[in-house]
Amino acid sequence: MAFIAGLDYGQDQSAHLAALEGLIFERECKFKDGEYWFPFEVVELGTNSVKPGHEREFTLCCLLALEAIKSGFDPVHDRESRFSAFEPHLSKVPPELAGILVEAYAADH
Repeated sequence: MAFIAGLDYGQDQSAHLAALEGLIFERECKFKDGEYWFPFEVVELGTNSVKPGHEREFTLCCLLALEAIKSGFDPVHDRESRFSAFEPHLSKVPPELAGILVEAYAADH
């Protein structure tokens, strides 16, 4: 989570980390009002590319971004455009992680 929290060039990393921990360790993993910048900003940044050695973090960010759309937290994006944006990166993650993302996308489609 520290890697994800630092994706905005380390800016506000501790605030992003605290918000990510609250989000992840709540069993529902749902964003709440007021969490747009902390941690949603770094979650969105985490969906842009796969950094070597951080394939799990990319996957987590993509799953959280899909959940944000599903829950209505992210009214700007739709599932199709979001998945299309990170689909080209799936070849850079282990097959089991790519499979999790494809299943998550297909589950609510």
